[in-house]
Amino acid sequence: MPLLVPMSKPFFSSYIEELIVQYAKENVDSGRWQKAGSLTRSRRDTERLLPRGIETENNHFFELKAPDVNESVGSIWLSLENSATTGTVFIYDLEIKPEYRRKGYAKLALKEIEGFAATHNIVNVGLHVFSNNEAAQALYTEMGFKTVSLNMVKKIG
Repeated sequence: MPLLVPMSKPFFSSYIEELIVQYAKENVDSGRWQKAGSLTRSRRDTERLLPRGIETENNHFFELKAPDVNESVGSIWLSLENSATTGTVFIYDLEIKPEYRRKGYAKLALKEIEGFAATHNIVNVGLHVFSNNEAAQALYTEMGFKTVSLNMVKKIG
């Protein structure tokens, strides 16, 4: 059973740089952003969300450790978001290393995240998934997630 282990500052430094590159690529691949300027935009968005980096209030960063392989198999970024009516643990990032994908670690991570939410008296777990990421959509549907909104774009010209 994997465990959520708080991310160290050195791990975070390399993690966040990789995340910025990946987020830019996903936005370009999905057709949401143009390639030109995507890295700058991704960095700006990340800095807006994390003005104090790993120490930004209500944000939690974890390595996903798997005892059966005795190493980190992925990483997770969670944000605690409260409103007047409910609280949500929002999954900004759940990344399983390529060599460990399709082995059940993402499902186990999602169950661990539900446990994390419960310990914070939160009843909702939310996330965003790009429309071209069919594997992730299938996983989230299987795990009980429901679509609550849908962004659409029409390319013109």
